[in-house]
Amino acid sequence: MHIDKLYFTLPEILKRWSITEDDLIYLAENDTLRLSVRVFGVPIEFGDCEVTPDGGQARVPWERTSYDGLLDLHAQDVFQLFRCGEIHVRAFRTARADYAAVQDGAEPVLVLIGDLLLRRDERDRFEIQSGFSGRTKAGDENTFIVSADYQEVRCNGYRFKLGPIQAEVVRALHSAAQVGEPWQNGKAILSMAGSKSLRMADVFKSKKNWRQLICSDRKGGYRLNVD
Repeated sequence: MHIDKLYFTLPEILKRWSITEDDLIYLAENDTLRLSVRVFGVPIEFGDCEVTPDGGQARVPWERTSYDGLLDLHAQDVFQLFRCGEIHVRAFRTARADYAAVQDGAEPVLVLIGDLLLRRDERDRFEIQSGFSGRTKAGDENTFIVSADYQEVRCNGYRFKLGPIQAEVVRALHSAAQVGEPWQNGKAILSMAGSKSLRMADVFKSKKNWRQLICSDRKGGYRLNVD
């Protein structure tokens, strides 16, 4: 059974990438990879940072709540954690706001090395950006991950580096799939992508495994090879 996880333990990541713990620590300490912790019922303040007239920064809170979920660690805290074995953390990073901090008067969060996690979206971001996926084998995972320009794609364990027209074809098919219309006329998609050829096989002939990315109904229709 496949479990679609939102986060992973460090041993899972070490196995997937086939790297040493020291390598993973290096990536985290140098802020190349952002590690997280799972918290339950922690009184957290979320807010924005504004520049003061004297050039400093002031925190402007906009939410205080008892928070359950993932919070990201600052690189300097990861550095201390791997040297001390445990740390007490009051300030976190989060995509929700400029800052996330334990509310005044509340106890800081005790973090142990075994508590560290990697978000799925952070794992995917790193793999796309770095082109690194370690020991991941073709077909071992039901995934579809793309870079912003669609020129780097991972689909079900296969990796593709695409040219501009190929990328536009994948972008169009992905957009169609997202609105519930995965099957599209191949000639129309190719024309819209700016291709001079109206044969999908010609446009993707430089990619040996392109049929692992795009499926054909043999009647002129095409879709991405994703569920």
